[in-house]
Amino acid sequence: MNLVQRFAAKKTLDTLATGLSALRVARTPPAPSAAKAPAWIFLGPPGVGKGTYSSRVASALGVPHIAAGDLVRQQIKDKTEFGCKAQAIVAKGDLLPDEMILEDGQAQGELGVLLDGFPRTRRQAQMLALIADTQLAVNLSLRPEVLTAKCLGRRVCRDCGKNFNIADIMLPASNGQPEVRMPPLNPPENCQEKMEIRSDDNLETINNRIDVYNSQAKPVEEFFREDGLLRNFEISGGIPETLPRLLQELGPFSYLLAERRAQAARNQLAKQMTWISTQTQKVMSRNTHGSSAQSIPLASQSMGKCTAAGNNE
Repeated sequence: MNLVQRFAAKKTLDTLATGLSALRVARTPPAPSAAKAPAWIFLGPPGVGKGTYSSRVASALGVPHIAAGDLVRQQIKDKTEFGCKAQAIVAKGDLLPDEMILEDGQAQGELGVLLDGFPRTRRQAQMLALIADTQLAVNLSLRPEVLTAKCLGRRVCRDCGKNFNIADIMLPASNGQPEVRMPPLNPPENCQEKMEIRSDDNLETINNRIDVYNSQAKPVEEFFREDGLLRNFEISGGIPETLPRLLQELGPFSYLLAERRAQAARNQLAKQMTWISTQTQKVMSRNTHGSSAQSIPLASQSMGKCTAAGNNE
């Protein structure tokens, strides 16, 4: 390779290096698409099993699971400013104001998300509609006496944070209601000594929470029923019996979420590739225009030196 070729190759490598460096540090890719994220919502009274079943359905579908209650409880545990305000309200069994929930964070999920415990009021449902494309609202239900027993039996491991339930429930069918058989969900041996009871899991607070929920639930259910999105699902057994039945019930709707996720992924990839292409062209153009005035004289000088050297030989 002669000097002119080496020079040209070096300039090309320098240009590419500059371009790659600019792509890495000069700018960041554009924000994800502003299109509404597809969402499924799990509704139901406290203790019905929203977290238990929504997290498992989310895992089966491969979408993020966001539990509003867990986010709030973590803030309370961390004693943040928000957590301290929320603690006084939650301890009485009341719902947090809409403004506090929305202040704590909006649901994020460009490729789809499953929400657990949000929205809890019609106003929250209306606000959610502005940022998410709700495709299904699953309304879980349990017999009232079972709800109370489940809430009183809830336990959480202070180390791993997992939830368990020591209640052993067996109720015969009566008044047209199905039999309910729910064996306990006991902790593993390494968690047994670390079980804690949630501060709001006492009988007075539980009854108040259920009453508050029931007074707020109907408008939320009606909001989604009006759009044909509400699906009622009664729980009458433990996880091994209920989860397969729930997945079978939701199966016909899963293609909606899968289709939206696939389209959102394609849109996001196309947007990122367009940005990379545009930035690369800008960098290449900038380097080409900036070096062209010097490249020719330098090449000519080098050629002249080579010619002179050849003549001397």
